[in-house]
Amino acid sequence: LVNSKTFLCLALAVTPLLSLGLQVYSRVDILLRPDGSCSVLEANTIPGMTETSLLPQAAAAAGLTFLQLCQEIARLSLKRFDLK
Repeated sequence: LVNSKTFLCLALAVTPLLSLGLQVYSRVDILLRPDGSCSVLEANTIPGMTETSLLPQAAAAAGLTFLQLCQEIARLSLKRFDLK
C-alpha cells in the first residue's frame, strides 16, 4: 500500500475500535478499492488464534512467538482491569 492509503485505512480502522470499546485483542477488516478508497467490513472482537491465523502471523512478523503473543494478550488484559 502507498503510505497515504495506509494511513487512511488505519484512521478508518480506529473508529469502530473506539466505538465498541475494543482494546487488547481485536481485528478490523477493511476493503481497499481500486480507486484507493477504504471501507470497514467488520470489527472482529474474537479473531482467530491458531498458529496459522492472521494475528499470530502478524505478531511473528513483528518478532513475537505464538507463546509471547498469548502472554502479552493476557498481560494487557489483566492490566486493563487492574488484576496484575
